[in-house]
Amino acid sequence: MKSNHGIFGYHDDASDKSLRLSRDLSTHEAWVETILPADANLEAPEANDSKKPLFGFATILFISIAVLGVRMFTLQIVGGERNLALADGNRIREHIARAPRGLIYDRNGVVLAQNQASYDVTVIPQQLPNNKVTRKTLYDQVGALTGKSGDEIQAKAEANCKPDELQICLASPLSKLVVSGLPREQALLFAQNSATLAGFNLDINPIRQYDDGGFLAPILGYTGRVDAEDVKTDPTYAPTDLIGKLGLEQFYESELRGVNGGQQTEVDATGKSIKLLEDRVATPGGNLVLSIDQGLEQQMAAAISRQMTASGSKRAAGVAIDPRTGEVLASVSLPTYDSNLFSKGISQADYQNLLSNPGQPLFNKAENGAYPSGSIIKPFGASAALQEGVISPSTTVNDAGKIVIPNKYDPSHPSTYYGWERNNGLGVVNVVTAIARSSDIFFYEVMGGFTDFLHYLGVDKLTAYYQKFGLGSKTGIDLPSEASGRVPTPDWKKKISGEGWYTGDTYNISVGQGDILVSPLQMASALGVIANGGVLYKPHLVTKVVDSNGKTVQSIKPEVVRSGFISPANLSTVRQGMLAAVNADYGTACCKIRAEVPVQVAAKTGTAETVNHDEGGASINSTLPHAWFEAFAPYENPKIVIVIIIEHSGEGAEYAAPAARETLAWYFTQGAGK
Repeated sequence: MKSNHGIFGYHDDASDKSLRLSRDLSTHEAWVETILPADANLEAPEANDSKKPLFGFATILFISIAVLGVRMFTLQIVGGERNLALADGNRIREHIARAPRGLIYDRNGVVLAQNQASYDVTVIPQQLPNNKVTRKTLYDQVGALTGKSGDEIQAKAEANCKPDELQICLASPLSKLVVSGLPREQALLFAQNSATLAGFNLDINPIRQYDDGGFLAPILGYTGRVDAEDVKTDPTYAPTDLIGKLGLEQFYESELRGVNGGQQTEVDATGKSIKLLEDRVATPGGNLVLSIDQGLEQQMAAAISRQMTASGSKRAAGVAIDPRTGEVLASVSLPTYDSNLFSKGISQADYQNLLSNPGQPLFNKAENGAYPSGSIIKPFGASAALQEGVISPSTTVNDAGKIVIPNKYDPSHPSTYYGWERNNGLGVVNVVTAIARSSDIFFYEVMGGFTDFLHYLGVDKLTAYYQKFGLGSKTGIDLPSEASGRVPTPDWKKKISGEGWYTGDTYNISVGQGDILVSPLQMASALGVIANGGVLYKPHLVTKVVDSNGKTVQSIKPEVVRSGFISPANLSTVRQGMLAAVNADYGTACCKIRAEVPVQVAAKTGTAETVNHDEGGASINSTLPHAWFEAFAPYENPKIVIVIIIEHSGEGAEYAAPAARETLAWYFTQGAGK
């Protein structure tokens, strides 16, 4: 049907029920003619020629366009990346699947460090509501689900946000940790309500569970949350990730870490997932297999602990090495601590207790301690003197108990140096009996000279050989830190004190006194040279890295640092002296070791005098000496080297030797050496 209403009309088409406005052009032209002036040639009326309104309009238009342009530039260019991130943050949700950290095993497959699930609540500030009231309500909801107050949640979510920069701070796309270690039941409740908690997520983090009994804490270390410096060093870490903070956990972080996976989904305005954009499978970290024998570790720690109790010592350490490879079989630092305290988030009170403990449990004494060595250094000086031809196995010295050196500037005040048997001395000794009986006088004369012994080794050659044995420098063990120790030289003394080097200085370092400092690890590594016939190995704790399927991805082979600087024949002579120390009736390590250990043991005792000296920094009032003991066994084919120090306890033969004896007896009767 068609209706024509004047000039304009509408068509009502049955196939299209919408009204369509139409124009009849012929009618329009007739209508126009009826309103035109009668005389089409008449001039138009005079127009207003003023251009001010036009300029005003143009100015307003220009300003509007300029403001709009600046705003568009700010939004798209200056803040384009941020605004895009905000848009994506509202549209895209990302859930991280944490990679399981690699496990740590001892040499026999015993698990020392594994993972357990920790439920954490995190927030992405960018996804929080802009409205302050709505945001506060959200904080209260999260607090109610996690057992916290809304204020606590707000403090975590808005941490490090300045009041005048709050909106900028809340635009951050980086996750923040809000609640850690949420109980499983609360975590499940939170997960059920997570769809309504904009910006908040439930993360499952694999945290460490250490099963080493606490004895290995100083070398295993621990994990903790990354800090700003960690993220700055490696931006691939998220602010809520865990990282190795100390020990093997830190040294082998790249091997243990793994690669996180996760899902990236697109959501609608209600937060409902509508599309899976990316799905990444987490790659577990590599597993470490250590050279450590946990059974030996525990036995050594228990044996040392008993002697600490007997002597009243507050601190001690011990190291056992396989001299054939440099593998560390045990490393004890007492007292120790529980690494689980750190992996689960240590309280301030627990941390202060560790710091204030006079035993310094956080200080790794086996690798980082630096002590005067006492007489356990004598086998190395003897090796040097034999190698340089200063002495032979038959060279003798009369140990009269002391040496008196005239003072040419003041003859009435000579310098007197005593041996440990200062009354009658030890009599005539050669290098073998000097080692076995620990004659100080023999080493004074051979290393520093005397009127009757003019052909002596001297400080330069003595210190050079100490350094060849690895003293005075780091061993290179696979730990993030260790002590260098110190081998003093004339140049060093001149630089430090401005004084010259005296014969007495050489005497002191020849018997492990004075300014010489060593770590138990260094001494064990050096003793390995005597035990194995002349090879200095780099000590190491990890033997291989395996993947989650048990396939070896990295194998750590024995690494030779130095060899051939002492002949096997000369080392054999030194070994005889250490064997006599245990088996000869006059030996300083006789005779319980011989009776209780089922293999032949070669050893050396040591007693390092100290006067209010503390290697770790704490105040020590005791002037008792450090007790040292070093040994290797079996004598003919050594499998183990052991070094023990019990600080400020007394004689080495009285306290350190029994701890070593008990350890070796277990090792060769019940342990791997049987």
